[in-house]
Order: sequence, then C-alpha cells, then structure tokens
Amino acid sequence: MSVSHDVVIVGSGPLGMAAARRLAERGASVLVLEQGAAIADPPGSHLRNSEQFLKQPDTYLPAATAHLEFIDDTVDQDALPGAAVTRAIGGQGVIWTNLCPRGDALWDAMTDKKWSERYRLAERYLEVQSDRLDRSVRQQKIGAVLNDYAGPSGRRATALPVAGRFRDDGLLHYTGSFDILNAGNGVSDRVTIDHGRVERIVTDGHVVRRLETETGPVEADTYVIAGGAISTPQLLYHSGIRPKALGRYLSYHPLAVCQIVVAPEFCSDAGVADVDPRLQIRPGGRAEWYTLVLHDVSPFTPEGEDAEIASNRLVEIQSICPVDNEEHKRAVFHEDGRVTFDVPLSDADLGRMTGAEKEAREIASLIGRLREGCDPAWMPFGFAHMTGTTRMSALDNGTGVADYNGCVWGYDNLYLATNGLIPTRMAVNPTLTGVSLAIHVADHIAV
Repeated sequence: MSVSHDVVIVGSGPLGMAAARRLAERGASVLVLEQGAAIADPPGSHLRNSEQFLKQPDTYLPAATAHLEFIDDTVDQDALPGAAVTRAIGGQGVIWTNLCPRGDALWDAMTDKKWSERYRLAERYLEVQSDRLDRSVRQQKIGAVLNDYAGPSGRRATALPVAGRFRDDGLLHYTGSFDILNAGNGVSDRVTIDHGRVERIVTDGHVVRRLETETGPVEADTYVIAGGAISTPQLLYHSGIRPKALGRYLSYHPLAVCQIVVAPEFCSDAGVADVDPRLQIRPGGRAEWYTLVLHDVSPFTPEGEDAEIASNRLVEIQSICPVDNEEHKRAVFHEDGRVTFDVPLSDADLGRMTGAEKEAREIASLIGRLREGCDPAWMPFGFAHMTGTTRMSALDNGTGVADYNGCVWGYDNLYLATNGLIPTRMAVNPTLTGVSLAIHVADHIAV
C-alpha cells in the first residue's frame, strides 16, 4: 500500500536524523526508512554508552567493528579492503567515535556566515563540546608539549570537540542518532521511523514518483537519500540515476593509530581518576595531515610486560591523511549490485602518510614511549571517512552529482544527505561538516 508523507528519508544515521529533525522543526511530516535492526537500547542510541564499554572501554572497538559489513576485506589496498557499511537503526551514529572538528577545506556552497550558522546548529544537535577537558591532567600537560612541538610550523594543539555530554563521574555519554532526534522539543512526534529496505527510486522525467521497498511503494512530496557514501550512490545507480560523477572523485582517510605509555610527569597520581584527553593539531603549512592525541579506542591487544598498564598512563595518537580528489579515484557500481573500488594513491597521498607517521613517532618520544606491540599501524584502506562519491558541484557540468543545495542534478524532488556530498580534500573528521550539510539540505526543501 502506498503511504504519503511530506518527506521520506532513506537512512537513519546522524545525517539522516539531523535532516529529519530540521524538517520536523519546520513543520514537515517525515518518514525515516532504515533497513537495519536495532543494536542498542533504546534503538538508535550509541552502543558505547552500555555499561560493558563504560567499564571496559578497550573492548569497544572490536565490538563496534563486528557491526560493520565489509564490502570485500580480501582485496588489495587500492581496492579499499576497509570499505564497509553499517545497517542498523541509527546507522553509523550507533558506533562512531563522536569526534566533531569543524571542516578545514570548505567550499562555496554557503557563505562563511551561513557555514558558521549551520555549524553552530549542527553542534547543538550533536551536543558538541570540549569544556570539561580542562579537568584532564594529561590534556593540560601534553597540550603544552604539543604546542611547543607544533608552534614553529604555525600549528597549535587545541581541545578536540566531541559529541556527547560528560556525566558527573567524568565519563562521557556519547550522542547517537536517537539523541539527535529526541533532544528536539516535540519534533519526534512528526518523525516516524520504520523498517524498510529501499530497492529502487522510481522516477518520471525530472520527478521522483515513489520508492519501491520490500513491503511496497512509499510516496512523498520529497525524497532524501541518506545512506552514506557507499549505499547512497549504489541506490542511485541501481535506480538508473547515473550521472557521470557518480562514485568518482572518491576520497577517504588513511588512518594510522599507535598507543603511548605516557611518562609519569604528564599523568595524574596513581589511583587518581583522570578525564581522558582529546587534543588536535589541525593541518597547516606543509603539514597537510591531522594529528589527534587522545585516549579513545585502540585496535591493539598488548602483550608481554606492557599488557597491564594503568588507564591514566595511556593515550593513542591517530594520524589522519586526506586523499586528493581526482576523477579516476572511484567506486565502480555493477549491474549485479556489487560495488568495487579503484583508488590508487598518488605520490602526494603517500607523502602525507610518511609525514604523519614521522610526526606520530616524534610526539610519542616527547611524551613517553610506544607501548610494546602498539607501533603506528595503518588501518585497512577505506576504513575511515569516505567522501566525494556523490559530490556537490556549482554547475551541472559532469563534475558533480548534486547542486549546492544537495538536490540531484536533473531532478526536482530528490536530495542527498551524505558525506559523499563533500567535494574537497578534507583532512579532519567529516561528520560535523556532513551534519551541517544535512541541515543545509533540509532548509532548501519546500515544506
């Protein structure tokens, strides 16, 4: 049976929920379709808030990774063995690390004033803050050393914003998609979340007429596809919507992680709890990468003499490197539903990785030592922060999938809310920018 709404949003991750909240605040009736099941309680809340991970935070990463559906983790690096999708109520917002810096490579989809306004609103939706970090002993002492280190290059170590609210015990309640929607006063009454796998977008000329789902057609005035940087272009392709730029100009972040045993002089006294630090050194000058020093999630299983280290003696360094936006770097969609990737890294891309790893090792030597078995290790390529697959463009000239309002070129009522819209080589975590774009898109939908 056909059901009609003002707006239907496909995907319940942070971007889809931010768009739903904004549209509901403007008075629209919104249906959110999500094909995945709940993996947290309440549905769409952050998995990391469960007591298990509050008590044993180092067990979180393997548990979260279990909820990723890897496209093909057996392929070589250029084919992105780390590429994955999340199918769950709340989408990626149920398992993300909640780091929310503002973007470093903005484009003219908005004026500077409008970018700032939408960033502030996105920060409110996500409960982004860094105020409590000044209570962290490691934050203050390590930050001073990092500023001495980065100062000559014109860079600074600053608090890294995170989406969540600190509890009275100093632990963080992580914002999830559930929180984004339900923190809006009364707007959840105008948003319905339903289980449904969308099989095809049905179009007639320049207009989308309906979505074909596993349970029947769904109709609305406007349609927003918010399925992430892989599933969104995959659905467009399967529906016969195949602009030249679809899947091209793909960028992502090669991500290296190491863990540090911090020297005692940087730490709180033994037995004294310490708020975990979150520090960032943003790109600048010749340093085109993004360096984070924080105690967050670790992919390592330490052994030997370093197997047992007090939590207040540990931090991780995450080194994030942007990949150039180039047309030949792409996701390839196939008629049988498969998606493959062809993203060869350039000498410039590889040079950033070399510089970032060198910086991580230098910082490690300044604040302590590498934990045994926890040397810098690159996560499988494609694991982090894919962008560009449905990129925005100022003109309908084959270099973009959507216009600067997020509307798919050639269609009147088909919009996108995905990090795939980002057309630039962004070095920092893209989620806050993506949520800002989702709000921007929602504001351009007539309700």
